[in-house]
Amino acid sequence: MAEKRNANGPPPAGNASGGNAYTIDLNTFSRRLQAMYTHWSQHKDEYWGSSDVLAVATPPPSEDLRYLKSSALNICQKKASLLEVVKKSAKETVGVDVVMHVKAKNDNGSNQMESILRAIRSQSKSDHAAPTVGYIAREAPEGKLLEIWTDKLKGSGLTLSDISNGLSDLFAVKDKNEITCIKKAAYLTACAMKNFVVPKVEKVIDEEKKVTHASLMDDTEKAILDPVKIGVKLRAENVDICYPPIFQSGGNFDLRPSASSNDDYLYYDSSSVIICAIGSRYNSYCSNVARTYLIDSNAVQSKAYEVLLKAHEAAILALKPGNKISSVYEAAVAVVEREAPELVPNLTKSAGTGIGLEFRESGLSLNAKNERVLKAGMVFNVSLGFQNLQAKTSNPKSENFSLLLADTVIVTDDGRDVATSASSKSVKDIAYSFNEDEEEEEQPKVKPESIAKDAVFSKATLRSDNGEISKEELRKQHQAELARQKNEETARRLAGVESGSGDGRAAIKAASDLIAYKSVNELPPPREMMIQVDQKNEAILLPIYGSMVPFHVATVKTVSSQQDTNRNCYIRIIFNVPGTPFTT
Repeated sequence: MAEKRNANGPPPAGNASGGNAYTIDLNTFSRRLQAMYTHWSQHKDEYWGSSDVLAVATPPPSEDLRYLKSSALNICQKKASLLEVVKKSAKETVGVDVVMHVKAKNDNGSNQMESILRAIRSQSKSDHAAPTVGYIAREAPEGKLLEIWTDKLKGSGLTLSDISNGLSDLFAVKDKNEITCIKKAAYLTACAMKNFVVPKVEKVIDEEKKVTHASLMDDTEKAILDPVKIGVKLRAENVDICYPPIFQSGGNFDLRPSASSNDDYLYYDSSSVIICAIGSRYNSYCSNVARTYLIDSNAVQSKAYEVLLKAHEAAILALKPGNKISSVYEAAVAVVEREAPELVPNLTKSAGTGIGLEFRESGLSLNAKNERVLKAGMVFNVSLGFQNLQAKTSNPKSENFSLLLADTVIVTDDGRDVATSASSKSVKDIAYSFNEDEEEEEQPKVKPESIAKDAVFSKATLRSDNGEISKEELRKQHQAELARQKNEETARRLAGVESGSGDGRAAIKAASDLIAYKSVNELPPPREMMIQVDQKNEAILLPIYGSMVPFHVATVKTVSSQQDTNRNCYIRIIFNVPGTPFTT
């Protein structure tokens, strides 16, 4: 993970009020406090470890990218005075008193901790039954203050219970405001892929540049942190990355979320695979997208991607309220077993995880063993891939390859919403045609019209422009390509080389085979008695003794012109010797 980031720090946005940089939305506070108490009460034994008291220690701010449940529960780490405003709302909502124990700047907090422990013990229902204290057992204490608190809590003699599962289930269903934040984060992520990553990679390939994965990572991170530059109207101070953008190619692939971009150059020769994964946050809420791009893919790569795409779509379609989480991964596996059973061992062991304030909500892992029921408001990073596949090629950098797809998906009342759909993953939008020249040579008999229809207008272009080029621009490109092909064909013919012969050798024909017009009725109507060129019938018409006489262009050996001092122009046409073979 990158340095200089705070994955669970305070949200970037906030309104200044008094001496504090942030204010608390009391309506949101009351609603979420009520949700927590209700969930705790209803699922106390199932998820909250039968705890009577919740003790959550929030670590100090950090610039490292990290995701902690304690920080997700309380992302505001400002002065205690900010919490004064919640006292009334807490009392009215769930009937609790908010008591603050404020320590002096140089105090280690021991006295305040003892006061808290005494308050906990006072909650005993009898002299023999001390209350059970719920805490997050999986998080190691950070900083001197939390180390002291952990020691005191464990040495207090109180019964301790892990509440990680309770917090996971509490965070699983997002409210309307949270969904809005996730949608904004997802839109930013999708636009970063569509409007920055794809054009950037295209340019690198088109110009045959040497650019490292790490360099692409840095440039993409800068683009995410400046949303306006990628066409997203979000304030820069409200956004951040979830992790350093990941770029992989050249046969070295790691599909784990902890993967990183190395210093190798982006590899984009024939049959190469490029994996890009980016995640961004809006007001601390996460989103993710991953795409695989194929460069002149071979049959093995194309089939594997098509199967993965179907499996990924099947997993997304299984995300609807009432289904078990396990059904999502099972739907993906079923597609692979049906379409390409030999690829099942290479399929990732899960189809992703829940996502929100935490990038990976462990309690919502989309694997075959999770029997929890899907609910509207849950959000998932649906991530599926094939790893360590082999293609039959002599190039080691394209022999080993992996594929990865990921989208941020919101479970709705009637199904699901793919929040990152702005970034296409269809075959026509991720498969690049790179060696167009070789393809034309291998297929010499393709009609010019069909070649023009599928013409590639740059060295590395997607097989579909995805609607980003106007119809007028496409028409102009089409006409220009037709003109280019016609000119090249005429030039080859005049040079004595058959169009599409492939080996550069002339096709030999007898003079009797060269027919421009089958009858005199096909001759163009005479205009002036001057030299005319009929491109359609490949003929040149010369005025001879008052009549226009046609000659096939293949009978012409050379043409030259000369102008004398009287400004008279002479045209000399030398024909091939009659009776000899002609090249066309």
